[in-house]
Amino acid sequence: MIKVLYDVLSEDEINKLLTEYNSADSYNTEAMKKVGPGPAVKIIDDLMYGYKRVGGNYYKHFNPYLPHTDHREEWGSSINVVVPLHTDDPNASLVVFDQCYNKDSVTWCLHFDVQQYQVNTGVQGRPCDYEEVTNLSDQPVSDELYEKLKWTNKEQWFGLTGQALEFKPGNIMIFNNNHIHSTGIFEGTKTGLSLRYKL
Repeated sequence: MIKVLYDVLSEDEINKLLTEYNSADSYNTEAMKKVGPGPAVKIIDDLMYGYKRVGGNYYKHFNPYLPHTDHREEWGSSINVVVPLHTDDPNASLVVFDQCYNKDSVTWCLHFDVQQYQVNTGVQGRPCDYEEVTNLSDQPVSDELYEKLKWTNKEQWFGLTGQALEFKPGNIMIFNNNHIHSTGIFEGTKTGLSLRYKL
């Protein structure tokens, strides 16, 4: 399931969430400047009535983030609710792939050095190098999708299909936590909120 809810949040609600993020005393990791959610995210919890929040964080980054999942086997079926809060680039996007990984969350480090993360396990190589990844194609990524993924070479995305979702404040993007996803190319910074829910 991949779904976008358009213009769900008002400017005032976006500002409340940004204020909470910006008032944090410190942030985790230089690359993503993460911080845990506070009381302001009740705005999103209320929209997700019937679901229980099981994790999540605010983040702000300057560089694209590698392909990864946010799935935890202990949660069973769960969803990721991504809330764009600010971007300097009106063409910024989040790429959600059709391919899934049903084990605990990993980040594929592609041809870069393997990174260590607090929650995800960093692994070498591409999603297509892992037999546990489901629904892989046997084709290069489409030229159209690669337009959003040009921050690394095309062969790194082999076997992947999916869609680029517009990273627009006010919208909310929802997809299953086992879906592989990655940042599209962008200029400047992006600030958002990623919350995980289960029924």
